[in-house]
Amino acid sequence: MTQARTLPDLTGQTLGTVTLLNKIGEGSMGVVYRGFQNTLSRPVAVKVVFRNKLNKLFTQERFRQEAEVVANLVHPNIITIFEFGEHPDFMYFIMQLVDGISLSQWLKQKKKHPLPRKRLPSLDDLIRLADQVLEVLAFAHGEGVVHRDIKPENLLWIEKSRKVMVADFGLAAVYHTIYDEEKAFILGSPLYVSPEQARGEAVDGRADLFSFGCVLLELTLGFLPVKVERPERIFQTRAKENPDMFTGMASDHSPTVPKAWSDFISLALQPRREARFTDAEAMLAALRNLAPVLRALEAKSAEPLLTDPGLPGPEKGIPP
Repeated sequence: MTQARTLPDLTGQTLGTVTLLNKIGEGSMGVVYRGFQNTLSRPVAVKVVFRNKLNKLFTQERFRQEAEVVANLVHPNIITIFEFGEHPDFMYFIMQLVDGISLSQWLKQKKKHPLPRKRLPSLDDLIRLADQVLEVLAFAHGEGVVHRDIKPENLLWIEKSRKVMVADFGLAAVYHTIYDEEKAFILGSPLYVSPEQARGEAVDGRADLFSFGCVLLELTLGFLPVKVERPERIFQTRAKENPDMFTGMASDHSPTVPKAWSDFISLALQPRREARFTDAEAMLAALRNLAPVLRALEAKSAEPLLTDPGLPGPEKGIPP
């Protein structure tokens, strides 16, 4: 067996105004470090992408675009970009360090609780979370930017303040900008990608709404109810004219989930984008109309409305 190649470790080096302290995340093309910005005496995060790991889709130009796009999206729930820099072997940007964990980590922590009623987020937490993410999407879409990779790993939850931060606009597309090479590629993560993305079609903000609907479905149940398939098979299923994507909606799998909440999520998950919410603002308005009803239901209930149904099998429908 061949050992997986590891990326160079830059811990201890100084990039621009920042000294890299330790790794806090790693992907196939780059590493995220915790750093210390010496000029302003503050902790920061530094995303480094190595040039030899870039490909036809993830080009140097796209990395620069990510820095430019996010630097101009100023919103309290979007991670801020402070500085962009280049080196012969890699490119990097310095960004806000968030004291939070991804929603995937948050859910894993929840599911370890010994009591089933404590293994999922509360409905109130999900309403707060959804409100913040939809505000970000409405703002970004209004600025002409589609995220295209909304998934639990790119949404950070700060427990103390119950705040969500949206990260990684690396696949972000600016409306009216055409990349011919992208027609041959599928962007986004298999479990959360919209049908139109899976078909390689041009996308608008409704693709983000579909992806976020997948996130809400997973957080509501503790797993994403898709058939156990390899990632490429999920893309193929999603790309069909009438894709059979899920084994059911939230209320189908857990009788304690309010039907109104299940219907709200399922509207975002319609295969045809024309059948979904018109835009993020419409989805946010629907949530805010629904929230008082859901909170009243939860307040009257002796037990949490969202409880772990205890279904067997892989949490995310992809075998190890």
